[in-house]
Amino acid sequence: MKKLWIILWMLVPLAARADSHAQPVDWQAVEKIPHFAQILVQTQQSNYCYFVRVTFDNLYCLSSKKGFPYTPQKGPEVVFRRDEIRDVRIERYDWSKGIPSLLAGAGGGGGWDSSHQPTAFAGIKIGGIVCPCSLDLQYDRVQGHSGFSTEGSAVLPLFRFPRFHESVLPGSQKNDDKERFLRVYAEPGIGYRAGGGAFGQYTSAKVLFLLFPDDKPQPYLEFQRRFPFSSPMQGDNRLTVGLMLTLCEHCGLN
Repeated sequence: MKKLWIILWMLVPLAARADSHAQPVDWQAVEKIPHFAQILVQTQQSNYCYFVRVTFDNLYCLSSKKGFPYTPQKGPEVVFRRDEIRDVRIERYDWSKGIPSLLAGAGGGGGWDSSHQPTAFAGIKIGGIVCPCSLDLQYDRVQGHSGFSTEGSAVLPLFRFPRFHESVLPGSQKNDDKERFLRVYAEPGIGYRAGGGAFGQYTSAKVLFLLFPDDKPQPYLEFQRRFPFSSPMQGDNRLTVGLMLTLCEHCGLN
C-alpha cells in the first residue's frame, strides 16, 4: 500500500505538467462560431449545447442531449467560464448518411457483351421516394439490336470519401458542411429487356459513385454487370455517366 502511494505522488507532477502544456482554446475562433451551431464544450466533462454567444470571460449556450437530435431540442441556457474550458469543438451531422430520400438522374454510356461487341444505351433513374430502391428505364443497342429495359435495384450505402469528421475545431476548413465528397452505393437488382436479341429477364450487380453535396445535380458514375436468367455467363458489362439530383435521408423533399 505504501508503494502505491509513492507511485501516485510521483504521477501528480507529471499530470500537472501535461495539463500546463495543453493548448489554450482559440477564443477568437470561438467568437466566430455561427449562432445556434451545435458544439461540444469540454470541461471536467463533455457538454453538448447550441452556441449562443461569448464574452471575454464566459461562453453561453443552450443545453442539448448528446448526439443532437435532428429536430433541435434546446434546453435552458448554461454558462461556462473561460478558465474552466479545455476545448470547444463544432459537432456536425453527416446529413448524407443513410438512404437518399430522392434520386433523379439521366445518363448514358456503353460497354461490351460476352462476345466483346460494343453496346450503347441511354436512360433515366428515379427512386428513393418510398423505399431504398431505384428504377432504371433505358433504351439500348445490344449485338446490333435495339431494345428497352426496365430494372429495379436496392440502393445500399457503402462508404464515403473523404471520411466524415463529426467534431472539428472552430475555424477549421472542415467546418463547411457543403464540402465535396464521394459516396459509394451498391445496387443489386433485377430487370427485363424487351426487343431484338436474346436477353429477357436478368439480374444485375451495380456500383454507384455519386458526388455530393446535393443542392443541385451532380455527376455520377455507375458500373454494371447484367446476368441473363437463360444464360448467366452471356451477360454484358456497362458504364454509365450522367447527372443526378440527390436529396439526403434527413433533409426531406424540399
